[in-house]
Amino acid sequence: MHISTELLSVFKAIHQNGSYTKASQYLGLTQPAISQKMAKLEEYLQASLFIKSKQGLTLTSSGEKLLGFANQQLQMEEDFLNQFNQYQDSPAGIIRVAGFSSITRSVLIPTLAPIMKDHPKCQIEFSSHEVVDLMDILKRSQTDIIITDYKPHVAGIESHLIGKEEYVVIESNVYGSIPDIYLDHGPHDNATESYFEFQDKVQSYRRGFMGDVYGIIEGVELGLGKAVMSKHLVKDIKNIKIKRYPRRYFRELYVSFMKQSYYSPLHTYVCTELKGNSRNFL
Repeated sequence: MHISTELLSVFKAIHQNGSYTKASQYLGLTQPAISQKMAKLEEYLQASLFIKSKQGLTLTSSGEKLLGFANQQLQMEEDFLNQFNQYQDSPAGIIRVAGFSSITRSVLIPTLAPIMKDHPKCQIEFSSHEVVDLMDILKRSQTDIIITDYKPHVAGIESHLIGKEEYVVIESNVYGSIPDIYLDHGPHDNATESYFEFQDKVQSYRRGFMGDVYGIIEGVELGLGKAVMSKHLVKDIKNIKIKRYPRRYFRELYVSFMKQSYYSPLHTYVCTELKGNSRNFL
């Protein structure tokens, strides 16, 4: 039995894009051609690969098994072909890394920038999301690696500790803050709540939402409220001061990815750098 890389690429494109229509646009094929190729693949495997619903397409159990195989086979083919170019002694390829706003710009990009500078055939694509969305993004193959502030306990996921992020309470050093307002990203951001729970302190406050971590920092600078914030982001900002509490609060950072029997040299390189050098920016 043999499955062509063409059929695997079509299957993966449908999964990543969430529909046959979007996959056809992504691959530059007609939708009937996409449908024919998927019908051929499902007939060959004697298995249904997607479940269709009003919410879109989700993988069946057979589809989940095929996704791991497809990722591995397509990566092995890419790595093999990359050997036959002028950069054959250097890592090559594209890898996608997803994190959350307090670490993507300040930790992930500077940690991995040397790879891109030293190896011109390496391309790292960064994206920032809410922490609660990162695991779903990884499962949908919309990224290759995620960084979270908790250790995922999910079957088929491999995780490694890369450092700790300290959180502190900050307020404006120029303006008086609006009383009892604490600024967060949005409704799912639980940094403020977790911080005061850790301090064993009942804190009455109202919430203000600023969209992302840099909006929070600017809001605090302008006196729109206080915030619980990653210390490494604010330690050198003159217009902000840190309000001390008795207990230091840390969250562990983990790099996670789907378990496979084979990983590309670039994947291994990126994970090694994250595990070894992320702490330099925290």
